[in-house]
Amino acid sequence: MKFKTHQLLASTIVFVLFFTACKFNKVETSAGEAFLQGKWTEDSLASERELVSYQQFDFTFTCDSFYTVINNFSKVDLQGGACYEKGTWKEYAKGYYKIAGDTLKFNGNFVDNEFKYKTQGSCYRSGKFTDSFIINHKSDSTLILKSLETGTLHQLVLRERLNCK
Repeated sequence: MKFKTHQLLASTIVFVLFFTACKFNKVETSAGEAFLQGKWTEDSLASERELVSYQQFDFTFTCDSFYTVINNFSKVDLQGGACYEKGTWKEYAKGYYKIAGDTLKFNGNFVDNEFKYKTQGSCYRSGKFTDSFIINHKSDSTLILKSLETGTLHQLVLRERLNCK
């Protein structure tokens, strides 16, 4: 009888600990920054003729999330095989953004062209995507970002305004 009491007590403790300690986190989305909500594209880079390699960005901001298409250009052979042989390629990333002071920070992952999980070993970069830009200028339809990685200025134009729901 004493053994069954201890067994029942132990089972109850395990049950209570398991169901109170393990619960799903509710995914809460913040509204993000109102001025960013929408689809932004970069048509050209002011200094692209002088650069050996450069990137142009297309961003979609919805609430506190971002989706980006990174258009890469290189005038040199990167010796990456078929992935890089034409000197132009696209990469995709998605995740969350935040603004700290005048800095726009991205934290996400590289994904495939459908913005789904990308397996390691496929063409181009995979894994974590982190990048930061200084917001040099913002208006209703123009956004000028300075890459903290390369120092390059990126002028983005608003193509479509989106609302966070």
